[in-house]
Amino acid sequence: MSGSQFVTRRWRVASATAAVAAVALLAGAGWGGVAAAAPSQPAVHRGPTSADWAGYLNGPQHTSYNPAEKTITAANAAKLQTRWERIDISFLASPTVADGSVFVGSADGEFYKFGLKHGATQAKVFLGLVPKGTCSDPIGVADTATVAVDPRSHQDTVYVGGADGYLHALNASNLTQRWKSVIALPSKTGSTYFDWSSPTIANGVIYIGVSSDCSNPLVRGAVIAYSQATGKKLAETYMVPAGRVGGGVWSSVGVAPGGDVYATVGSGPMTGNVRLGHSESIVKLAPKTLKVLGAWQIPGPPVSYDTDFGASPVFFGPYVGACNKDGIFYAVRQSDMKLAWQRTIGVRYNSAVLAECSATPVYNGKDLFFGGTGVKINGKSYRGSVQERVASSGKLVWETGLPEGVIGSPTMDGAGVIAVGTFDDGPTTNQTYLVKAANGKILKDLTSGEDWSQSVFADGVLVTANLGDIIAWQPRT
Repeated sequence: MSGSQFVTRRWRVASATAAVAAVALLAGAGWGGVAAAAPSQPAVHRGPTSADWAGYLNGPQHTSYNPAEKTITAANAAKLQTRWERIDISFLASPTVADGSVFVGSADGEFYKFGLKHGATQAKVFLGLVPKGTCSDPIGVADTATVAVDPRSHQDTVYVGGADGYLHALNASNLTQRWKSVIALPSKTGSTYFDWSSPTIANGVIYIGVSSDCSNPLVRGAVIAYSQATGKKLAETYMVPAGRVGGGVWSSVGVAPGGDVYATVGSGPMTGNVRLGHSESIVKLAPKTLKVLGAWQIPGPPVSYDTDFGASPVFFGPYVGACNKDGIFYAVRQSDMKLAWQRTIGVRYNSAVLAECSATPVYNGKDLFFGGTGVKINGKSYRGSVQERVASSGKLVWETGLPEGVIGSPTMDGAGVIAVGTFDDGPTTNQTYLVKAANGKILKDLTSGEDWSQSVFADGVLVTANLGDIIAWQPRT
């Protein structure tokens, strides 16, 4: 991803954090101007259920779809009401919902456990800030936590990467440390590594990507595998040759139903017209050794704009796919890692547009639902869009224009409601929208604010987070 883009985003995060901190001084520690007391926490060991949303993109296959959740429907979406709201915190990370709580890291480095019913802070722990450097202002947690049962204790555990450069395993009951392992330690004086990638857990192994804070400087990108039980590093595979930089895995690793591991890779060095290593590729890796089993790389000579992958891979039928910053979604056959089809979702990344095609689409078992950048519909131009496309071919079913572009991934519940937010610098206010999956009709402008985070449907509510607040929504009673 481009350094200039992250300088802009990080400045916005810092500004938003300062603004909401001023609100917090007036409102107190709790929502609605009242400091909420944290209830006592019993031992947690039931494990996430189908009603929960226990990790980024709702699991290793990255469907972003919760078929068990049908509380919020197209009929009641327009009348959702706030169950609770916290306006004193800024978020890039997406909320994770499990065990009746919301787990999420903030841009100021704190990692929180909120009660899903009341929004009270049940626990929190500081996971670091990267220092001010070439990427501008300090920033805290940006990756999304996964909640899973520890293989040894059989109790629910929270796994999250901190801005301190460590992968943390925390007790879900109170966020105390179980273990921590090095991902890549950032510089204490400037911009180097930063954990954008969310941990993915499958078959007792945790996978996470390694990337730079921004592109100034680039670092040598990689995928690392850890033991879920102990945090021991099991394997590591770099995306570019030794002595080179780039090939950062900004996105989150996916695990196909058959167990193979897939990563989407960012920009890297070039020699002449050749991209080195596996930069700007979709890469297939062996589950235990991370040996490269195959790869598909963006074709063609170097171009004047970024063509790296910021979107995480999604699995649908025999394919794996991801959207590239060139504005195109590429569907690759898992069997031979050859291109099956491609479709333009929106405009390519450029310096005039903050949003880029970095959102992973929803897969509901039939079709793909995209959030993207600029499109033209019936002669009218929009900075962003929501689209439904046939998974087997990419054929367009419907598209709905949005006034700003989408970066964060959309999500869908079993009743056919899509939640999607915008994160752009256009002339209108960024919003989080509810959209009817059947036809693309906008059901409600839910909340204002720059929305990088993925909204989640879980346990009968919708939880949204952006650079100004976190809110739990429910149908009006």
